[in-house]
Amino acid sequence: MTGQSLPRGAYTATPCRSCRNPKPVRWYLCGACWAALPELARRALNKRDGKALARLRELHAHIDSEQPLEDLEITS
Repeated sequence: MTGQSLPRGAYTATPCRSCRNPKPVRWYLCGACWAALPELARRALNKRDGKALARLRELHAHIDSEQPLEDLEITS
């Protein structure tokens, strides 16, 4: 190793599920796609509780069905 570490929020080979552009480590989406989500959906996805995985699955199902990010409504 060269002694250099990756900066915080480093990009990886993991692409954004929505646009396929690189996204930072531990982020669900890239910054542009995250900003496209409605405020209520972003707030719901930021919650860390027993329903967090269900909300993430809702996001993934929404993206996989090729619906616009702006139309996402998190129900759980």
